[in-house]
Amino acid sequence: MTETLSGSAQEQAAAVRALYAAGRPITAICRETGLCQRRIYYWLDHDIGPDGTVRVRPVLRRRGRRAPKDLARQRRLSLAERIWRAAEAQVCEIEARMVALDAGPGEAERDARALAVLARVLRELAVLETDGKAGKTAETRDAPPAAPADEDARARDIDTFRRELARRLDALRGDGAD
Repeated sequence: MTETLSGSAQEQAAAVRALYAAGRPITAICRETGLCQRRIYYWLDHDIGPDGTVRVRPVLRRRGRRAPKDLARQRRLSLAERIWRAAEAQVCEIEARMVALDAGPGEAERDARALAVLARVLRELAVLETDGKAGKTAETRDAPPAAPADEDARARDIDTFRRELARRLDALRGDGAD
């Protein structure tokens, strides 16, 4: 199907194709020509012949370019999202085992350790997401590194938490078996 255009449409089409060929971003072409994105892409896909007929003749598309910093940030956020999904799946598996009450004492200990690791990972992911949204990097974070004594105390607390959690899980299993 051919369509005959007025002189102003021919000028618009020529301007859009020339600006795009010169490397101008689509948003800039929209501002300069006053056309919407849909119309810009229409003129990139169609050419106007000398007699005013419109022919399908698409311009080779450019790939979007991101700054390396944006790309690295996007990758970090994508990784954080995948880790969140993996953590959610792990928690669902542990919950399913607890509901089924088929895990032995060894599995209860393993589940408690897994939950402790997941809690730590999720806490760190929350910090990463907050920093990522604020545009911070590891070098620009305000928090000083934790002192070794704090790490030792935290490890003892986690071990105590694991033992207590395993004991409570065993108690729950014992109550359910009776």
